[in-house]
Amino acid sequence: MKKLYLFTMVLAAGMLLAACGQGKLPQIDFDGQAYRLAFSTRQPAGRINEYLRPGESLDKYSRMIGVYTFPGLKDKTPQEALQMLSAYMMSSNPMVSYEMHESKDKNAAIIDFLVFSPGVTMAEYNVFKYVKDGDEMKSLQFVARWYATNGKDAVENARNFATSYLENRQEWVKKVDKMRFPKVYEQDYSIDPSLYVEEEPAQEQSAPVPNQTPAPTEPDTTQQVEK
Repeated sequence: MKKLYLFTMVLAAGMLLAACGQGKLPQIDFDGQAYRLAFSTRQPAGRINEYLRPGESLDKYSRMIGVYTFPGLKDKTPQEALQMLSAYMMSSNPMVSYEMHESKDKNAAIIDFLVFSPGVTMAEYNVFKYVKDGDEMKSLQFVARWYATNGKDAVENARNFATSYLENRQEWVKKVDKMRFPKVYEQDYSIDPSLYVEEEPAQEQSAPVPNQTPAPTEPDTTQQVEK
C-alpha cells in the first residue's frame, strides 16, 4: 500500500509540475460561444493555435477558431498574403468559391471561401483575416464544417449548408473582423481542462493587435458549391 501511495503521490506531483510548466491555457469567445485551446504546435511556417468548443474534437468538429503566425511573411502585406492564399487555392482546386473583403483595419485583409471534400462527405466554410503588426504577420481563422450523415440526402444537405453560409457571408466576415486577436500561445498542446482560464473581457477592436497569416486547414477539397 505504501508503494502504491508513493507512486500515486509521485504521479500527482509530476502532473502538477507539468501543469505549472504548461501555464494557463487561453479560452476565447466568438459569436457568443466559448472556445478552448485544443492544439498548439510550431511548424516550419510558424506557430499554430486551434480552438474548439467544449465537447468537440480535432477529428470531427462543427466550428473552429485558428490563430497562426508567419515569420516568413514579414516582408508581405496582408493583401499580398491573401493573393498567395487565393493562388494556392486556385491551383489545388480551380472550382473553389472565394471572395476577398475589406477590413476596418488598414493593416488587415480578409478572405472567405467554401469547399467540398470528394464525394461531398464534408463541406467547409472558412474566413481568414490576415493582420500585419509591425514586422509580424498573423492570421485569424473561423471554420464551420458540415459532415454527411445520410448518403441519400448528402448533396442536398451540403447545398443547404453552403447556402446558409454564403448568403450570410458578410455577417460572418464582420464577426471575424470585429474579433479581438487572441494572444498567440507559444507552448505546445495541452488538454488539461483545469488549466483553462478566461481571457480579459472581449472588446470590439478597431485595430487588431497581431499580424500573421496561416495556410487554411486543409480538408480534402476538390469540389465547390454549386449555386
